[in-house]
Amino acid sequence: MDATVKNAVKSAAAAISQSKRGGPRTEEGKKTSSLNAVRYGFSASHLLLPGEDPDAYEAFVSEWFTSLSPSTMPEAASVAHLADTSWKLERLSRVENSRMRARLEEELETTNEFKTFDNTRMALAMMTAFVESVEAIPTPPKDADRTKALLSGVEKTVTVLREVPGLPMAVVEPLAFALKTAQENEETERIPQAIYENLGNMARVVKGALTMKLAEEEAVLGPLRERLAAEVLLLEDGDLKKLERHRRTLETTMERQLGIFHQLRAEMANTKTENTPEAQALRVKLRLVK
Repeated sequence: MDATVKNAVKSAAAAISQSKRGGPRTEEGKKTSSLNAVRYGFSASHLLLPGEDPDAYEAFVSEWFTSLSPSTMPEAASVAHLADTSWKLERLSRVENSRMRARLEEELETTNEFKTFDNTRMALAMMTAFVESVEAIPTPPKDADRTKALLSGVEKTVTVLREVPGLPMAVVEPLAFALKTAQENEETERIPQAIYENLGNMARVVKGALTMKLAEEEAVLGPLRERLAAEVLLLEDGDLKKLERHRRTLETTMERQLGIFHQLRAEMANTKTENTPEAQALRVKLRLVK
């Protein structure tokens, strides 16, 4: 066995016995030390990060052991390292995709199209809340304070609606007129039922118009995202550059580990004996780091 393979086997053995050797003595010290290298978890000794599923990791490692079928301890150690590196590569892909989507959304939010969409979305949320309130309470408030609060909310909504780009005033003004009529009757004991119902009906009309407008504006955002994805130099983002460096490191590690595994298999082919239980035991020891 050459020096490279011997070093790989020694590294595997060290990974198993690491918790029995020196280092911080207190639990707090151990936790702090073990997490020093953790940010995205691409160079950390921990195989699982908070939020990752141990069962999913176990199944992932099992697939590697099933595919490569190690039957000696050195081969099992090599497969375990391969599985761990591959797991980190998949984690990296998830983080890269998440960061790129976030970067793209940041660019999208600077466009006039998104600002218009966002204004419409806010207006629709306000209008929906009022419509749902009227539908939940089909009769007008019975006291002056609740009546005043209701009409004040509608007045603020009308003000917002008048500022929504592209929303026809022909849709907004009937609601504004219904509001004015209700305000003229505010001094009475309660808003008349017919006026209250008319206010709700006009609100439903505006809600319908806003819903259609929002759908049209959302459809515009799809092609805009595609254009921005092609035009924006996402890799100028500092985090993405770091992730790319991590990817190159992990891919290089993966290639080296594959080479070690194939070299092990070739050198041990003539002396290999069935040792599946021990290889399985090693998989169990390496699959989780607590």
